[in-house]
Parts: sequence; structure tokens; C-alpha cells
Amino acid sequence: MSVKISQQNARVAVVTTEIEINAPRETVYRAWFDQPESWFYENEESKINTPTRCQEELGGRFYIELPNNGFNVIGEMTMIKPNHKIRMRGDCTMPHAVLMNMTITFEEKNGKTRVIVDHRMMGEFEDSAPAEFEEGWLDGLTKLKALLNG
Repeated sequence: MSVKISQQNARVAVVTTEIEINAPRETVYRAWFDQPESWFYENEESKINTPTRCQEELGGRFYIELPNNGFNVIGEMTMIKPNHKIRMRGDCTMPHAVLMNMTITFEEKNGKTRVIVDHRMMGEFEDSAPAEFEEGWLDGLTKLKALLNG
């Protein structure tokens, strides 16, 4: 048996990313849940071999399927307000002692939808983690926009 006390301080970071999509809010919201494999992926190979899934239910998982029936949970749904807002909590597959809350808001104005991701993290994480999450969410939201705007 072993106990190790980390010398790294627990920290808090807030990442906010948003994009405007030329589509009604309901369409964008449905694509979030119904087509995550088409917008939340790292590259074309991962899009096919490790697709993303999103379960629209309290406690539902936002996760990546792995080969041989495995999976990595990004977060679990803790709030669902259909077509308006969802919240997930999880560790985003990080191996450190970290907790993340992600609130995703869908705001419609003049037939366009602004998707806002508010990603808050606390615990042990590398200095580069907040910027990497910002880059990852922006990449996914850009792909979501391309999916819906053709």
C-alpha cells in the first residue's frame, strides 16, 4: 500500500467558448444529441473508430466509444432544459484529481443560434489544460456549425 500527497496546488479555471450557427435553436440542440459523432471528434480516423455518443437523459453520458466495447466518459448530464441549456459534470477523461462542470447554452436570435460552452474546472491540471479545452470546444463547435450550415 502507498499514499502520496501531491505538491501541486488544486486550482480553478474557467473557459468560455461560443459560436453562432445559422440554424434554429431546436436544430442545433438536436444535432448536439443526435449527431455528436459528426462534430465532436479529433480526426477522420477517430470519427470512424472512436465515435462520440450523447445520451439525452438525466445521468446520460457524453462519451467516446473505444474499440473492444470500451468507452471514455467525458461527462454526465446533470441538467437538461430542452432546446435551451444542458449541464454536464465529469473529469473529461483526465487521470488527475479534477472535477469539471460544463454548461452549454443555446440562444436563438433572428433564426441563428449562439452556442456557449462555459467549462469550469477545479483540481489538479497542467498549465496548458484550460487552453487545450478551449481549443477542443472551439474545434467541435466549428464542426457543428459546418455540419448544420453545409
